[in-house]
Amino acid sequence: MSRILIATSPEKGHLNPMIGVAQWLRRLGHTVGWLCIPEPAPQLARLGVEVLHLPRPEAPAPTIETSGEALARLVLDEAALGKWIRGLLIDAVPALLEPVRQVVRDFRPDLMALDGMQYAAVLAAHEARIPWAGVSSALSLLEPMSDYGLRRNVRALALERQALFARHGLDASFRNCECLSPRLNIIFATEAFLGPDAGLPPATHLVGPSAPLTERGDEVDFPWERLGTKPVVYVSFGSQISWQPELFRTITEAAAPLGVTVVLSAGELADTDYSRALPGDVVAVPYVPQRQLLTRAAAFVSHGGANSVMEAMTAGVPMLLLPVCNDQPIQAHFLTKAGAGLVLEPRTLTVEDCRTALRKLLEPGTPLRQKVAAITDSYQAHDGAKEAAEHIAGLAA
Repeated sequence: MSRILIATSPEKGHLNPMIGVAQWLRRLGHTVGWLCIPEPAPQLARLGVEVLHLPRPEAPAPTIETSGEALARLVLDEAALGKWIRGLLIDAVPALLEPVRQVVRDFRPDLMALDGMQYAAVLAAHEARIPWAGVSSALSLLEPMSDYGLRRNVRALALERQALFARHGLDASFRNCECLSPRLNIIFATEAFLGPDAGLPPATHLVGPSAPLTERGDEVDFPWERLGTKPVVYVSFGSQISWQPELFRTITEAAAPLGVTVVLSAGELADTDYSRALPGDVVAVPYVPQRQLLTRAAAFVSHGGANSVMEAMTAGVPMLLLPVCNDQPIQAHFLTKAGAGLVLEPRTLTVEDCRTALRKLLEPGTPLRQKVAAITDSYQAHDGAKEAAEHIAGLAA
């Protein structure tokens, strides 16, 4: 059996898809260590993995905003977002590299399974000649459009990024923000969603959706008794950019006359005068047990985070995507290409357009719902976490 080191960021969109993989690796008999960079997420303690910690670096890494109102505003400014991406991908690496090397030396992994945006971990694996798999938390390994905000921002960093890797003897290949493994890359989707012309990189496998074997460690209580019998419209913009007061008001006003209950994952806006004043039947909570709620939802309004899209397609819930930044337009592209959902521009969203979209999503028996059902069948035919774990373990062969 192998010792396998996982490295991700602690943000839920990056961490949650890897949880089922870690659980399956442990079930297959492997020893799993998990390094969150820069610090562990509390939910890891409940998974049975060895939670690894970075030693304190000699120089602190730059402070990078990761949530709240400040980040939600920052991502609307492409130039400011580009500086944020640079800080995350390039500026933080020099201070992180030696601490990550130390973790690798101490844990002594045979294999590594990495979020391809964790460049310090990629470089440490390369230097130590440890086989590594890239496990993508999004669809960023695919580049279906030639020009959008993320592509522009990454292009601006391309020369510096190549130079960073060259200084450590690695002639790396990239797709968007992610470094490609020459041995194995994993995407949590199926051809039924992406289509046969998605443009997979070399050594890349579509494994289907990733789901945890048991609890994933971040479950919270939810007032299920407040849902009643009306159709549920679930609204979430993820854990990082959940501060969306203008969009939440537009969406709830659009839904108010439709005879639905809106469940709002409202972050810091929950249980405030703002959320209590929203129109219609609204249940606003800080954080939602998403996988469980999707089994009750008739429609899902989302920013288009890859984990949310994956879980909605697994549950068979049609989506309205309002992509804000980064990889979200990629998910939106594939959703509309598959005919399995709707996409609107969040900056110009009107109550009328949102209401029209919600009516389409809620209507039974439509071609859109048939497309969703076909993708759901393909997703439910795969255990992506298990397949990913088996591919990763196979690197030891």
